[in-house]
Amino acid sequence: MDSKVIRRTWSDSEAELIRGLLESYGIPCSVISDITHSVYPLTVNGLGEIRLSVPADAALEAERILAEHQTPVSEESEPPEGDRGEAEGDG
Repeated sequence: MDSKVIRRTWSDSEAELIRGLLESYGIPCSVISDITHSVYPLTVNGLGEIRLSVPADAALEAERILAEHQTPVSEESEPPEGDRGEAEGDG
């Protein structure tokens, strides 16, 4: 069966989060790396790159799922006034 790499990351936790999300939708996902991150936690020249792949026929669906769960981060996004962690009277 052909597979397609849908994401590349350098974070083990991000890779596991993506894998778990896709598998919760019934899409098998493989996490592939050229090194063992627990032994060699390197990110030099792509050496620590982690690739996530899914069956080729599920790649579009996987991309759609990831896009739906991705939250855009903008400079304008700040927590509401009461959620800034400031004590009353501070600031």
